[in-house]
Amino acid sequence: MRVSALNTWLLKLGLTLPLAVLRFLAGGGVVHNRGRTLDAQIQFLWRGLFTNPTGRAHLSLTGKSLESARVEWQETIALFGLPDDIRVRYEVIEGGASISGLLIRPAHVSEDAPLLVFFHQGGGVIGGPDLSKAFCALLAHTAHCPVFLPDYRLAPLNRFPAALEDARAAYDWALANAARLGAKSGQVAIGGALIGANLAARISLDLRRDFKPFPVGQLLITPLVDLADPLIKANAALGMWPLTVADLDLMISHYAGAGTDLTDPRISPASEKLIIGQPKTFIVSAGLDPLAAQGEAFAKRLIAARNVTLYRRYDSLPLGFDLFAAVADEARSAVQDIAENWMDLLRNGQIEIAAEPTQDVA
Repeated sequence: MRVSALNTWLLKLGLTLPLAVLRFLAGGGVVHNRGRTLDAQIQFLWRGLFTNPTGRAHLSLTGKSLESARVEWQETIALFGLPDDIRVRYEVIEGGASISGLLIRPAHVSEDAPLLVFFHQGGGVIGGPDLSKAFCALLAHTAHCPVFLPDYRLAPLNRFPAALEDARAAYDWALANAARLGAKSGQVAIGGALIGANLAARISLDLRRDFKPFPVGQLLITPLVDLADPLIKANAALGMWPLTVADLDLMISHYAGAGTDLTDPRISPASEKLIIGQPKTFIVSAGLDPLAAQGEAFAKRLIAARNVTLYRRYDSLPLGFDLFAAVADEARSAVQDIAENWMDLLRNGQIEIAAEPTQDVA
């Protein structure tokens, strides 16, 4: 599929139709589970545009080769384009033999804003920085902070711990080059989506253990921090599109490889017994998200260990909602809310105000 600016414009124009019309074009009715209703625009994308007559959904990993799934993800992200009406600049970064990625600089950078090193969406097996480019562009614009999206090696060609090694090297390099990368404060924060959030959480734990320079905060978007979690399959009905539990199973099997102990804290940071002294943490889940239970459980553990922690759940959105930051209004609103809460947490967050996880209904 060849993607053009016209294709993107037509898609975004179509999504401005009334929500009732979008639901009709997606087969009628609403998609809901456990009292949570899927956003109409995402329902239209799923059932109206990206599911073929045989019922096979675009972006799903099941029933196709990993290479064809990768092509689908890249083409779809290119079709979605970038958020409209934001002022950011993109720079390809080459930091040496093993460091590369994408830097996003907003037009205005706050004096106290850290550089956010963000490990991209894709479950450790798909894509590169482009998968999180729209999400991070909107985040950078709203939070007035630069964002660095490093490349890291993907499974199954490079299984765990290859991605963790690359992520740690990228964080260390970014810390040493924070000012060059646009952080006026000289500070660095860390984050990621799905396996990217896993990498961020693991690095924070390792830095504390090793008494190394520490991020000022961590932003974990729909984190997969427990690869052995039985609640993933127990909550299979919450897994819709673009990521089902079957897709998560495939990602985990590719990422970890046969014979890997998924309860090992190195690959499942939520299994770490001692989680004291962690940076200010913002954990985000979606409502239609089989990983939401482990995200909330991890937040509660951090709070119990007296770490400053904020938890939000956006109930109308699915796992993988960050992919839709440029096209779905509810996803865009969620990203803007995340950015505002993230910076407020970094500036003002205290243990006293993070007593219990809270939930937002988008």
